[in-house]
Amino acid sequence: MSDKQVIRDNSQEQELGKVTVSKEVVAVIAALETIKTKGVVGITSGYRSNSTNILPRKDLAKGVEVWMKTGEAAITIPIITDYEVGIFKVAEELQRRVKDAVCSMTGLEVIINVQGIKFKEEKKKIMKEIQKEIQEETKK
Repeated sequence: MSDKQVIRDNSQEQELGKVTVSKEVVAVIAALETIKTKGVVGITSGYRSNSTNILPRKDLAKGVEVWMKTGEAAITIPIITDYEVGIFKVAEELQRRVKDAVCSMTGLEVIINVQGIKFKEEKKKIMKEIQKEIQEETKK
């Protein structure tokens, strides 16, 4: 499977060519929409690495897995949610937002898989990590 997929072939106006979108572009769109969703604490590097560490803001797309075929994308986002906000509602809102964003920006049909939760005790540790990261970036 290719890293880039044709999303539209303008057969009436051949001089314009084909439009392609890479997996990385889809992953970035999905990651940016994910962190905007209320109740999402962060994105991890996924189940393959067995890590629950939240990725830094500059590497968010590295945690998002994208599989593509012509006209379609399947996306898995390993999120960390806030236990108190309602996991189902967070996942549902995330799926809607990411699907809408990817579809409107690329024209691809989208399937979203969400995984992961952090409980209240772990939230404090995560929030400290995020604050530390923000402080380090403001020093630069």
